[in-house]
Amino acid sequence: MTEEPQIQRTTGRGEALAFIVACQQDPAASTAYLGEDPAGIEAELDGLDRPWLAGWRAVRSGGRDDGEILAACTVDWDAEPSMAWIHGLWGAPDAVERHGPALLAAIDRQLPADITHVELCGHLANTALAALADRLGFSATEVNLALVASAAQASAWALPDAGPAPGVRIRRMVPADVVLLDPLHAAEFGAAYATAAQLASAYHTVVAEGPAGALLGYAAGTLQDDGQAYMDFTAVAPPARRQMSGVR
Repeated sequence: MTEEPQIQRTTGRGEALAFIVACQQDPAASTAYLGEDPAGIEAELDGLDRPWLAGWRAVRSGGRDDGEILAACTVDWDAEPSMAWIHGLWGAPDAVERHGPALLAAIDRQLPADITHVELCGHLANTALAALADRLGFSATEVNLALVASAAQASAWALPDAGPAPGVRIRRMVPADVVLLDPLHAAEFGAAYATAAQLASAYHTVVAEGPAGALLGYAAGTLQDDGQAYMDFTAVAPPARRQMSGVR
């Protein structure tokens, strides 16, 4: 019979960060939520809604408090989209395979009853995490790529003098837009990590408005705690597609 690993709940901040950074700098052990820069990783973790050290769960060699950290993870969640995001599992492939199920069970016991979706996301090279997720019944989404531009490049972007199309206005999203934006956001992104209401309150969101006030599309972004800006969501209503940028 395989002995159940002892799950540790407390680890010194410095030791935990050093373990996370080492894993994040190895694609085969890194997750997709955090980068590889030590200061950026710390800023991102500190910016989570839930204190990351409070959610920390780890397995150490020999089950000892002074043993080497073999595998670990933490968790954040948001009740409005009813989603939780597991940060980790960090560790060598054999440690993730061996201790991952117990660590994820320990994470699950932290979650409120109203959380209905749990997301686990790793680097493409993190095949151990992918295998574990498959074994535990996670559903894989399609692969996406992050397209990166420098802040200097972004600062030079501008709308054409005539606007994106005749009669179309680009403006900041306001709360009244939520009811109009929600069907498009749900159709394009499903159970996303932000609701349409959150796009109005917690994101930098702009909408494209037609001559009669119809919502033609939107783009939403955030400035992360590590100083990186992300375009999180963008979509165009089906009737307006290929009409607002001169593309035919």
